[in-house]
Amino acid sequence: MKYVAVFIGLCLAVVNGMPLEVAEDEDGEQYYMVPLSRTRRSPQSQTGVSANQQGVTLSHGGNILDRNGHTLDGSAYASKGYHSPGLRPDAFGGQLNYNHDPSRTSAYLGADHVRGFGTDARAGVQHDFYRNKNFNVGAGVGAERHYGGPYGNGPTQLGGFIRATGRF
Repeated sequence: MKYVAVFIGLCLAVVNGMPLEVAEDEDGEQYYMVPLSRTRRSPQSQTGVSANQQGVTLSHGGNILDRNGHTLDGSAYASKGYHSPGLRPDAFGGQLNYNHDPSRTSAYLGADHVRGFGTDARAGVQHDFYRNKNFNVGAGVGAERHYGGPYGNGPTQLGGFIRATGRF
């Protein structure tokens, strides 16, 4: 119990010492945008703290590489429930997104872990065959698999799609 009190006290000290921006999404969830004192990679990096009835979530995302048409973005999060024991996060995860504009190809790789329930890993690739201002045709494939948890490892789930979008 004393660790929870210390954790909450530290969170309150940090929150009171820094000006926060409150953002709200379409579901009414409120997110606090924490300003970064020094951004190393890109001004598009964002760190957020979200608190609701269940717990607290800390997230960070930003651009890792942006050079010669190659873009690599990353994001990570950790969440902790108010009523769960200890200081370890209950859930954490992240994702890397790669985009190559000249070849119109993108890929992603990510994982999420929930304490006591295992890890979900996912990866996928997408390619646009034709793209202009008003029309886009592409295809993609993806895979996802569950590791660990009370039911053990799950089978690999594979999927694919063909997509066409147009603006009329």
